[in-house]
Amino acid sequence: MTSPGFAKVARARWLQWHATVPLSAVLLTLALPAAAGTGRLDLTESVEKVPLPAAALPTSVRVEPLASRIALPARDATLLARHLRASAPTLCPNVTVSGNEVVLECRAREIAADLVAYPSGLTLEVRHLQVPPWKGRDGMPIVPFDPYRLDLGSHCPGEGNAAKGECALASGHTEEAEEPFREALGGPHGDLAALRLGDLAVRAGDLPGAIAMWRRVTPSSPYGRLAGARLCEVDARCLQSPRAQVLFTPGEALPPLRADLVLHQARMDAFRGLPLEAAQALATEAGPTGACSADPILCADILLAALREPGARGIQALGLYLGTPSRDRGPMAVDLACAASVQAARSGAPVFAANLLSNVAGDVPASLLSDHLARATELYLAGGDRARATVLLDFARSRLPKPELASARWTRIARGVSGRSMAPAPAPSAAELSGAEEDLKEAKKALASVPTRAAGGKP
Repeated sequence: MTSPGFAKVARARWLQWHATVPLSAVLLTLALPAAAGTGRLDLTESVEKVPLPAAALPTSVRVEPLASRIALPARDATLLARHLRASAPTLCPNVTVSGNEVVLECRAREIAADLVAYPSGLTLEVRHLQVPPWKGRDGMPIVPFDPYRLDLGSHCPGEGNAAKGECALASGHTEEAEEPFREALGGPHGDLAALRLGDLAVRAGDLPGAIAMWRRVTPSSPYGRLAGARLCEVDARCLQSPRAQVLFTPGEALPPLRADLVLHQARMDAFRGLPLEAAQALATEAGPTGACSADPILCADILLAALREPGARGIQALGLYLGTPSRDRGPMAVDLACAASVQAARSGAPVFAANLLSNVAGDVPASLLSDHLARATELYLAGGDRARATVLLDFARSRLPKPELASARWTRIARGVSGRSMAPAPAPSAAELSGAEEDLKEAKKALASVPTRAAGGKP
């Protein structure tokens, strides 16, 4: 149980917070959005149903909202893609094949999709939402708070129910956080408990339950701004009003709570078409104690969206990518490297672009490895770096099936490496000559971690 002393300290900090917050911000925080507080909750703008062929059913569906993409892994991706193109979907009209997946490019970021079984067969249902999706990939993040900095007791495992709940969130055990937060509802930390129970409800897909909990948070408490921001995220009218800018401003929140608002605001900026600004705001949140440690996929998706922007904005995002720790590790390493490589090539640095692709070759799925290695080799050739192109070609010959290597693309690459179909490369400088041996070592080292695979296996 939390001691009265901690409650007094917390109360004193709340009063101090009120004394420093501008009156306009307090008034706007008090005016919490009325997003479906009562009655029927329907945030769907439209629904499109696409029946799927029994001969080429997808095995699952993966929605990438910030990329405006829906991926459908399938045993026969070509047949499924042909069927989807014939169906002429309006919300996601562009259909392509990437390895063993069918990819639908959509007209909006606010999308959700499910595979639904009807008596007539399996159907892909795509929903265009009025607000950014609140659950799943790129949904609302949960950023754990430090109990000690909030005067909830000692560091983890924590003292008292609210602290134990926060510690459970920090350890990734969200299922263990609900009970202590429910027990804390009637106590001095009830506002934090209500905020967190709403977060857990939305994570489970219960948006009405989440809204009911967030509306229980006292607007004038330190957690009122966070609850108001969450309610605004599921209220289309609020998102389009000046109130949103005030609710998401992290500068006026208590220091232990600011990272939460930074990540929530970045998510909303990315969804409204400002991924570069969102990625810039998250540049200091990429470390082990930053907000991105709570939802690395969301942060990576925001950076990926920024890297895919055209022109100078994409180049700025490339700089952010290069400054990101562990950028070549993790589940998004390949996607990020590929997007960064495109920007580097557009900037006139094809060899650097090829290096980015080579560095993540060990994480590329088997179905995409041929295209990945071919693109990297082509970039080396475009930059006149035949030495590294030779290393990659030799590597590809040791990993790819012979029929693949006999394709027109790899045949052109082999001719380019041998010098039979490319213009003579510029004479290398003395510095380039002295570093050639080291460059070869780097290229081989980048590829050494990729194990040999049997035909049809994974790298």
